[in-house]
Amino acid sequence: MSSSASSTAGTPEEQPVNDPALTAIDPEQNASENAIDEVETEAPTEAPTRVYLHPEQLAMIQTPEALPVPVLQRSVLRVSYVPAIMPGKWFNRWHERFGDRVQLAEVPVREARGLDSLHQDLCLIDPADNPAAGSSVESAAGSAEEGTAVSEASAVSEAPVEGIEHAPIEPKHVPENPFAHMSIVRPDREPASTDGEKYHSIRLYEELPVVILPVDHVLTVLDEVPVEELAEEFLLQPASDIPAYEEVSRAWRESAGRIVPEGLTDKETIELVAAGVGLYIVPMSIARFYHRKDLTYRPVAGLDLYPVHLVWPRAPKGEPRSEELEALPPRCGPGPLPGAPGLAACPQGRAAQRRARSAPAGLHRHCAWPHRN
Repeated sequence: MSSSASSTAGTPEEQPVNDPALTAIDPEQNASENAIDEVETEAPTEAPTRVYLHPEQLAMIQTPEALPVPVLQRSVLRVSYVPAIMPGKWFNRWHERFGDRVQLAEVPVREARGLDSLHQDLCLIDPADNPAAGSSVESAAGSAEEGTAVSEASAVSEAPVEGIEHAPIEPKHVPENPFAHMSIVRPDREPASTDGEKYHSIRLYEELPVVILPVDHVLTVLDEVPVEELAEEFLLQPASDIPAYEEVSRAWRESAGRIVPEGLTDKETIELVAAGVGLYIVPMSIARFYHRKDLTYRPVAGLDLYPVHLVWPRAPKGEPRSEELEALPPRCGPGPLPGAPGLAACPQGRAAQRRARSAPAGLHRHCAWPHRN
């Protein structure tokens, strides 16, 4: 035998292991591992419950993806707002300061549906309570590709199953568990919100009126359009909605005899502006919200500003407010919000109340929600 062969044979790493103590398998350990594998294999995987929103309320939301049902289920306070309203600064302050105690759900609703959201109970449908719905959901889930993970939001914000009829939601003046407790609305679109006998109302801010027009329109040479310049322009809205325009354009409208389209949304009306049918006067936020490259807007001088209000229903006399409003944190200012007995005076002390009396209406530094002094 050569020296290289003898040295290779003597290397410990390549010598066969014949020790039975090292090669034997512990039967107890093997049995326990097999038992764990069997448990993991046989453990049923529970499919998430596909709770969904009532079709009427689903149709009320701007985009269903913006409001997952789990957010509604966890929320204590729900505030709806119409398109182009930007309440992000107030919502963010609330989430930062009170989100761990009173969870807020932001409910984006369609045009002129703010008041409707206040007079419906939150209606979540569980297919487990409806065998037909449950079977349809299960069959739909079974047809999905295997191994696809279903997130919490998509699992419970499933759209209603087609072919299943749901009872219509009965409107109530003050629902026990409302779809929205408060709503941010435009009074010019929902005039009923100014009824002081039915609603509490706080003016949040005012918006500048602008006219939407094609980019090649002659009025685009002006930085600000006087209302008199619109006297011979066709507006895609009732003249009675804009008294100043109604007065200056009366003679032209009587001679022109053009019919104003009815029942159109802001988006549909703006499409008519792009088609050259007419012009459209709206708050600036709406013009920005539905911005198009072929359209622009100019402020209109001589028109009233568009107010934006926070409203909520007045409880009938002798009837207490809901538990959700009772749970709200205190507000600042000299007293509570009307109709909400749970909103007591601000605990920061008398100095804060004195500042509140002298400050203009709006947000105070230690308060997350707008209010009236």
